[in-house]
Amino acid sequence: MQINRINSQPNFKAVNQKYFEWAKKDYNLTKDVSLDWIQRLSFDVFLFKEISRKDAIDTVNAVKKYMNKTDECMEALLENLRNPNS
Repeated sequence: MQINRINSQPNFKAVNQKYFEWAKKDYNLTKDVSLDWIQRLSFDVFLFKEISRKDAIDTVNAVKKYMNKTDECMEALLENLRNPNS
């Protein structure tokens, strides 16, 4: 899985472009990210360990900034990513 640095958001170190572009597409269609997006990101972090927690946090934060507002599912994902015991 490729992680690319983004220059337009200097406060984010690494954003997974696959998930960022997927979230943008979802948001443009439905004004929210899909539950499939949240589940797949969670699986890639917690189950498959293909994405680091830090990269996932940066990705979620970039998506939140893009969306301007989020729901409790996105906030719960972010909280789980930040919790080292999960």
